[in-house]
Amino acid sequence: MKKITSFLILSICLFACKQNNGQPTDTISTVQHDTVKSERAVPVTKDTIISEGEYIQHYKNGVTKMRGMMKNGKRDGLWKSFYDNGSPWSETTFKDGKKDGPTITWYPNEQKRYVGFYSNDAEAGKWTFWDEKGKKVQDMDYDKK
Repeated sequence: MKKITSFLILSICLFACKQNNGQPTDTISTVQHDTVKSERAVPVTKDTIISEGEYIQHYKNGVTKMRGMMKNGKRDGLWKSFYDNGSPWSETTFKDGKKDGPTITWYPNEQKRYVGFYSNDAEAGKWTFWDEKGKKVQDMDYDKK
């Protein structure tokens, strides 16, 4: 009987201590005017996102993974993404949840990958592509397709 009681107590403790059902978590910060208003750990899912204000997501090592503004539950304005070492990955402009404006992406070695422009979530205008060594490999004009 003592073994069963000990097992039950241990099981209950383990179950109660498991806060997030084994799901990975991210730290979400709400920022207004460069001041952190709140910060909390949340399970990582496709739907983990705030509806208003600045959204900031971090890697487990604390480095910012991405950040940008949310308006009416949609991305709005400039969004920046970073590699887990803190170097820039991309900057893309959004309007009402759609890519709309300039975009730039870098390789992990911080060489530009491409620079372009989106209009209503579609590639538009002139885009330039580089290889990992920084050599231009292609210019493409999406307006002439």
